[in-house]
Amino acid sequence: MQNSIVDVDCVTKQFGKNVIFRDCSLTIAKGTVYGLVGLNGSGKTTFIRILLGLLKPQKGIVRVLGHDPWSHEPSFFKKMGVLLDHDGFSGNVSARDNILFFGKAKGITLSQIESYIEKQWNNTFLHSEFFSPKKKVKYFSRGQKMQCAICRAFLGEPQFLVLDEPTVALDVDAIDHFYSLVKQARDTGATIFISSHHLSAIEDLCDCVGLLRDKTIANVDCTHNDALPQPWFIRCDHDDLCRTTIQSQCLSPVEFRDNAWRFDIVNPQTAIPAIVASLVGKGFNIMEVAPEQYVLKEKIRLHNATAGNA
Repeated sequence: MQNSIVDVDCVTKQFGKNVIFRDCSLTIAKGTVYGLVGLNGSGKTTFIRILLGLLKPQKGIVRVLGHDPWSHEPSFFKKMGVLLDHDGFSGNVSARDNILFFGKAKGITLSQIESYIEKQWNNTFLHSEFFSPKKKVKYFSRGQKMQCAICRAFLGEPQFLVLDEPTVALDVDAIDHFYSLVKQARDTGATIFISSHHLSAIEDLCDCVGLLRDKTIANVDCTHNDALPQPWFIRCDHDDLCRTTIQSQCLSPVEFRDNAWRFDIVNPQTAIPAIVASLVGKGFNIMEVAPEQYVLKEKIRLHNATAGNA
């Protein structure tokens, strides 16, 4: 496909008699953030290793950035940013020495690395550990090691990033930072492949989502239609006047569940501010207003149910 970064065509992979994929195909366009989800043991990590040239399929064609990954061309890996299930840093040296090592392997100069750390990692622990190293990596927390792995993956502005469970062990600030790195990379034309069980991250970041099930990848429709009702919640006083106030605006049933008023609403861009203004005008205290975060989860369940009945 023209302008595609990943082209997987009719790939079959098995270990002995255990078939992982059968005639599995996938195309990812340039500049896309693609999310892959699936149950434990469905083959997500195996698929990633095929994209990276760490495993060879028994059948089918795999092209990434115009390369056959199994050819192991150095120029291919220099265009990549990778985060697997291990941070990849040597524990017996500093974060600075690790980063410089990976930068040298990719042909990135010291000044380029310093500029990257200064620009992208300012106000993080990794910034201070790079310019004034104090500890060996083995003394870092699990979350700090994951941030090291993320730093390495985005080093050198790679054209294609493959990130396996990138938000594991990250705190709130680190997750926000990771989100900003993904969005900046996409804005500069990078293509990003994320495999994760953290569905809210997939939903927040990804343009397209694939579900690995029954030895193949099926696309999940993640489009939002403003003409259709969308689930929202508002945390405020448990008062029947709140219910009637919200219901008068959204024209749908409103229920109080898990310490919040929950309802479906059309065109939330205009309706939600009107509801909030009305509640505040009546003297109610509002603690939180947000869309529900289980939309992708429900779509996956619907897809599974539909496929199971086929």
